[in-house]
Amino acid sequence: MFVGSIVLFVYLAVLIIVPILVGVYVFRDASRRGMNAALWTLIAVLVPILVGFIIYLLVRSSYPDLKCPQCGTPVRESYVSCPQCGARLKASCPSCSAPVEPDWKVCPRCASPLSQETSNIQTPVRKKDRGLWVVLAVVVIVPLAVLLFALFSLTSLAPSSGGGGVTSLPTEEYLAMTDNQEIKQWLENCGDDPNTAYVLRHVVSSETENDSNSLEYLIYMPGLPQDSPVEITPMSNFLGRHTLRLTFEADGINPGSTVALVTCSGDGNQELDIYFEPNQKLNCEITSVDYSLGFSEYTN
Repeated sequence: MFVGSIVLFVYLAVLIIVPILVGVYVFRDASRRGMNAALWTLIAVLVPILVGFIIYLLVRSSYPDLKCPQCGTPVRESYVSCPQCGARLKASCPSCSAPVEPDWKVCPRCASPLSQETSNIQTPVRKKDRGLWVVLAVVVIVPLAVLLFALFSLTSLAPSSGGGGVTSLPTEEYLAMTDNQEIKQWLENCGDDPNTAYVLRHVVSSETENDSNSLEYLIYMPGLPQDSPVEITPMSNFLGRHTLRLTFEADGINPGSTVALVTCSGDGNQELDIYFEPNQKLNCEITSVDYSLGFSEYTN
């Protein structure tokens, strides 16, 4: 639910931010090019699926975004000289002042011979359009990232095959049944932080190559009461990450006097998430051991 809310929030933010970025970019770019900035901004923003923005990018090629190399004033391709500083931007006919190309020998308008002198001509420069790349990055990359995040989040919450079992019992009863001094010492060293779950993990190797390994978890939680209901959910995502999620409820008596023994299929790479009530995720202090955590009544 929380992940879904994040995805929805990001998606709505993109729906708002993208039109604003497109509108600001089109208005500034159209103004520099001498186009009708207000009209093209409305077209780019209001026409759905960015069709208006695409049309603008195609039409704007007829309005070059040029500036004077000497003073930086916006100029047009047809300008012979800069209207601000007077710099010569294009060769012109000495008789009729019509713009001509540097390699022409005769003016096409008045047929006067043209001089080949072009040393004082400063060609207008085109501005670097960094804003377009920013807009395209937001339009393309951000929605794609949101889609991938949503896909990852949804698949990460998908239950996987492979069940497990949970046995909760009083700590003293468990120690009496196992008679394991190492486990007893471990329990004595566990802290009393109610936001931490202290875990022993043992990987049980399969007897045959065709069978998968199994895992044993012994869990001690300072706030875990006796007879607390627990939900066990194996989960996996499309990246192959396997997680075992355990959700304990607060119902019960004598908190801090209970351990939970969990058995499930998996290997040492499996991750463990423990929740006390659905929304309170606990920190897990996991210690791997090489001895069995079960006892004869519950193990084969």
